[in-house]
Amino acid sequence: MRAGYLYIAPCGSTPRVICLEEADIMAEAPEGVAIVAYFWDLDAAMMHFHADLRRHLLDANRRAYRADMVEAAAALDAIELQHQRTYLAPALAASPAWRAATARLHHKHRRWQRLFDWLGIVGLLLLVLTSLLPL
Repeated sequence: MRAGYLYIAPCGSTPRVICLEEADIMAEAPEGVAIVAYFWDLDAAMMHFHADLRRHLLDANRRAYRADMVEAAAALDAIELQHQRTYLAPALAASPAWRAATARLHHKHRRWQRLFDWLGIVGLLLLVLTSLLPL
């Protein structure tokens, strides 16, 4: 388990293409970065980020996605792992679209969590019922 920073940066000069970058130490946010967050498990955080933006993937090796900064920053901030947001661009912090996208992703994650919780309960009930049936 590696700890470190994840941040979203523009990927070259192509519009609406972002790259997910990682760093072990971050003194200050690089130019053009919308959000920087410290994660205690980088690999799991990258997996969760990819799960939210998997349909927008352009290049897996560069971790390049065709998405705007608002959507990508919301996906990074809505990761349901222990993390600490260390930088958020002022324009993004004031954006109601970013807040709405983050809230929408949190709601989606909670729905999936409730579904799996209920599946676990149903599985346990079936296990108890089958153990009580006579052979």
